[in-house]
Amino acid sequence: MPAQNRLVKHVLIAEDDTEVRGVLEDLLSGAGYLPIAAEDGLEALDWLSRLPVDLIIVDILMPRLDGRELINRVRHTSRWAAIPIMVLSAYADLDRYRDLPVEDVELKPFQLTDLLEKVRQLIGPAGA
Repeated sequence: MPAQNRLVKHVLIAEDDTEVRGVLEDLLSGAGYLPIAAEDGLEALDWLSRLPVDLIIVDILMPRLDGRELINRVRHTSRWAAIPIMVLSAYADLDRYRDLPVEDVELKPFQLTDLLEKVRQLIGPAGA
């Protein structure tokens, strides 16, 4: 279940690229959010089982458990089903994501200000 009533908003980042994950962590923490980093879908599920999360940002191609399967598991687990999900992907063909039950799809490379604005649209400003 999303924890919208908490002062600190947790954003789970499931991204196997260390550099992209670091940029997202810096961007989100600089804006007042609390980023939680996972290198793949299995690590993301572990975080979800331990901590309330307000938003999940997920890459599609990851080792061990890919983004599609992570999204599927989140949407089929009642306590997580309402958490907004944003997909980040390098594939420029948006048609490949139409079947995913997600709130937003952003393509890499992305503009930092645009991505942060999408986060604000999905879960509100940090600390609000």
